[in-house]
Amino acid sequence: MKKLYRFTIILFSFISISSSFSQNLFVENFNYPVRDSLEGFGGWNRSGGNSIHNVRVISPGLTYSGYLGSGIGNATAMDNITNGDVCLHSFEVQDSGRLYMSFLLRVDSMSSGAFAGYNVCFNPNASTNFNTKPYIKKLTAGTFNFGIEKLGGSIQYSPAVYSTNVTYLVVVKYTFVAGSNNDSAKIYVFNSGVPATEPVVPSAYDVAGSDVDDIAYVAVSNSYAQNGLNGSSVKVDGIRVGKTWTTTLLTPVSVTLRLTSLIQGFYNNVTGKMVKDTVRVYLRNGTAPFAIVDSAKARLDSTGKGNFNFFNVGSQTPYYEVVKHRNSIETWSSYPYEFYQDSLNYDFTPGSYQAYGNNLVLKGLKYCIWSGDVNQDGSVNLTDIVAVFNNAQNFVAGYVATDLNGDNVTNLTDILIVGNNSVDFVHVIRP
Repeated sequence: MKKLYRFTIILFSFISISSSFSQNLFVENFNYPVRDSLEGFGGWNRSGGNSIHNVRVISPGLTYSGYLGSGIGNATAMDNITNGDVCLHSFEVQDSGRLYMSFLLRVDSMSSGAFAGYNVCFNPNASTNFNTKPYIKKLTAGTFNFGIEKLGGSIQYSPAVYSTNVTYLVVVKYTFVAGSNNDSAKIYVFNSGVPATEPVVPSAYDVAGSDVDDIAYVAVSNSYAQNGLNGSSVKVDGIRVGKTWTTTLLTPVSVTLRLTSLIQGFYNNVTGKMVKDTVRVYLRNGTAPFAIVDSAKARLDSTGKGNFNFFNVGSQTPYYEVVKHRNSIETWSSYPYEFYQDSLNYDFTPGSYQAYGNNLVLKGLKYCIWSGDVNQDGSVNLTDIVAVFNNAQNFVAGYVATDLNGDNVTNLTDILIVGNNSVDFVHVIRP
């Protein structure tokens, strides 16, 4: 599999990937900011075409009741101007068995000159041979047929008539068959419900044309190398790729971050133990404006370890891991990292380089996130000192933000922590 990590050799020893098999080969909910081009986001790369007519990211995303990719993030939009661009995203190379791709598709309008075209399909590993192409063939200004083409085959259309401004669940399937030029491509189209099992009869299928050696990419095309939709508006969202009908359409995607993070005030470097407490981790997009994609809350144990489960993210998409604690400085991972095979291990403690801007404090032999941001304004300053001092004077006890060492009492120890960190001008460091 292609890895998009930006490691140093040192970093690699502290960030490891689970060896369990992923339920899906690829999941894309386009949980990115609205922008003119998908290129450069979440591992999508542009290949050829006209950079003026881009595959765009638009809001809101598409919705379809019961589909796992419904209503998460945004969507892509194509205006199908001649010689637009195409964006490609890789997944693990497949060269046998069956390969499914499900997605939501809505045709908003079809121009007077439109006749037939496609906007999303598969592509092999080492060539640009788009295949398993779900075609849209115009019938009237408001109706069309869906069809499927293998690779250089004859487009086979369903006789069913579909309408513009309706979101459809589309599933395409490529089957590798031993021998020459006998693989098949199928399409299934639904306007309601998500079938628990693969229908016996597809909406259309194509066995003509050439076989492909393998498939390793999803391609989203804005009329790249074809202009059959001629200015028609199409949206695509909620792409899921898998090896079976169940894993592709019906299996929820969850990823787990196995985090190690110590809190300065709560950590005792003599005993090597930390007072257990809850933190929240936010996953943020790896490129500006670094929008929040998902968040999860969990308790860090006495060694600073905790598991955080996320349900709204995409596979093979880099995210910053951002740790927030009730009275500590918000801390970002050094780089955005990907969840491969549904898992990522991240350890902030071995060196300051594990945090963006080296924003960690050494305590004994371990690096910790800074304590003292009582009011969570992003810095340790006079306001925090006053809050801790006032509560110490009033002997405030319990689970409060001014308790910086986790002993459930606000006292002189807490004043010293916030005072020292204020002198050091401790603050959040973000990309």
